[in-house]
Amino acid sequence: MFTGFRQEGGSRVFSYEGISEDRVRTRFSVRVDLELSRQCGVRLQELPLLCVSVLERRTGDERDLVFSEAEMARVVEEAAVAREAEAAKAPGPKRRAKKDPAEEDPYEGAPMPQGYGQGW
Repeated sequence: MFTGFRQEGGSRVFSYEGISEDRVRTRFSVRVDLELSRQCGVRLQELPLLCVSVLERRTGDERDLVFSEAEMARVVEEAAVAREAEAAKAPGPKRRAKKDPAEEDPYEGAPMPQGYGQGW
């Protein structure tokens, strides 16, 4: 559960609270270098959720983690692959089917002669 953040120099430290199955609460933090996130094209709004992925991948009992450059590069690469896959699934622009010239109406789109239909 995200509980907040604090600014420390050029880094932002995101705080989380984990709740185990036996309802024991444990505090965690993930430090992110903001300059690195800008260089990688990661928006500030995305960082809290991306830090959760860092927490999910942790090994051991560490509670103060760092969102490393390698982890940031992996996240950016995964996002690019996901965007490409989504773009490949998206249908192309819709086009009208071409009409058979034999089925075309020769008067379609032609203006009506002046005075036609007046005085009925």
